[in-house]
Amino acid sequence: MFGREYIRVAGSPLPIVADGVVATVGVADGRMVPVLIVDTEGRPDVDHMVKAHKHLPPGDVQTQWGRPTHLKDHVALFLRFQRPVPTDVSLVFNIIEQGILVDLMLTAGAFYLQPGRAGDRLSATMEAPRIIVEVVTEFKNKWDDLFPKTVRSHFRQLGLNRHDAKAAATQAVALMREMTAHRLTRHRTSSS
Repeated sequence: MFGREYIRVAGSPLPIVADGVVATVGVADGRMVPVLIVDTEGRPDVDHMVKAHKHLPPGDVQTQWGRPTHLKDHVALFLRFQRPVPTDVSLVFNIIEQGILVDLMLTAGAFYLQPGRAGDRLSATMEAPRIIVEVVTEFKNKWDDLFPKTVRSHFRQLGLNRHDAKAAATQAVALMREMTAHRLTRHRTSSS
């Protein structure tokens, strides 16, 4: 676990059934913000908490990043929602398959959490209720070391030698970050 205070979340992590990104001028300084659609079947507390945000002021949430001891190439995000409905949630990310989502979350300092079910897609659920969750970004320094190392290890498992795996990992991470670095900005127009 990272951080000084630990958030203990009982139960299984919520399965991420789909993801996407949205960018809005007024959110996260126009950066791309991931949308995580999570399967909340069996977790009516999460559905209720998200719906409650629509009618109540924004709530408080504590976030903490960690590493599951039994999953070497994964990171976890623990969330403790305090208001409007107390709810604990954990999310687990496979670094090779979902590292770009973690990278975007840390860059934007936020993500959208959207309840759903298996088979949901962002393009078909744009009007579904979701909340924006601000995440702590102190983990970014550890992530900037962990992400390329995990990608390098993956390339080694695919058969590349150390030198080539390191170069390929550096290039892959840089390319992912370049593709997601675009921001939406307001353009001022001048009138004559």
